[in-house]
Amino acid sequence: MRYLIMLICLSLSSFAFGQRTDTVDTKIVFSVDRLPEFKGGSATWQQFLSRTIDLNRTLEEMDSTQYVDFGVRQTAILEFTVCEDGLVCDIKVLNKDKISPAFAAEAVRVMKKSPKWQPAMKDNKPVRTRFRQNIVAVLEE
Repeated sequence: MRYLIMLICLSLSSFAFGQRTDTVDTKIVFSVDRLPEFKGGSATWQQFLSRTIDLNRTLEEMDSTQYVDFGVRQTAILEFTVCEDGLVCDIKVLNKDKISPAFAAEAVRVMKKSPKWQPAMKDNKPVRTRFRQNIVAVLEE
């Protein structure tokens, strides 16, 4: 009887460890067959930006020295991860020292509101990859 109980316990433990779990692959794939793309293409991306970005708040937060330091036309270079399901995460501004802090914060805020993208593809499967996207603003009152 003791051996039977031990055998049952061992078989249950191997069953629990042997089950397949659906885990998310967090590996970033750098060599892809197709790059990620905003759903609807560049025209839809521009529409999303124009609806979502709030440059008035950026202008309010900038002082006159920041206009001199960073200029009226600023480009935020963003790098982020597009996951297999199209979600955007891990957003970084690569050129923080070349744009105003207010515009950098606004660019990140906008990217966080982004709807799902079409993910990158490798061997006909969606994969997680890093992507760069510029956001250009002309900050004039």
